[in-house]
Amino acid sequence: MAKREKRLKKQEEGLLKRAEEHLIKAETLTGNKDTTPEYWLKEAENFKKQAEKRAEMLKKLKEKD
Repeated sequence: MAKREKRLKKQEEGLLKRAEEHLIKAETLTGNKDTTPEYWLKEAENFKKQAEKRAEMLKKLKEKD
């Protein structure tokens, strides 16, 4: 199960990093038709939710062991 734990942890870190990048874009960019600050905030929230799911999966895996 070590590979799965490592993969989930790496995915969680990557998703949180992408969420942070999107938050920065929401603050700094003015945006176009498709990429308004609200869009970047929504995307960041989606990445955070995905990261939380990965964290829950990782927690369940550790509880099994």
